[in-house]
Amino acid sequence: MRAAIIKVLAGLLYVVLAFFICAVIKPINWFWQWSSNWLFDLLWRHQLITDTYEWGMDPPSTIMLVVIVLVIAWLLARGVKVLRAKIGR
Repeated sequence: MRAAIIKVLAGLLYVVLAFFICAVIKPINWFWQWSSNWLFDLLWRHQLITDTYEWGMDPPSTIMLVVIVLVIAWLLARGVKVLRAKIGR
């Protein structure tokens, strides 16, 4: 039970760190903005977003932020796992 709680807390820490990385590191932030614009244009061209689109609810930006945060959190978890294996724990 203790190991499961530690894994859940570590996962939450990775997600928080990933959000921080997205906000602070400019190239990742720029990639998020560029990919959000690209996804918006793609959805607009295929008429999945219409003229009733509300800018307060920005699905393309939210989707891309979730994807990028999950990828960064996964990379952080893999990196920690590799470091722990090299250290010998």
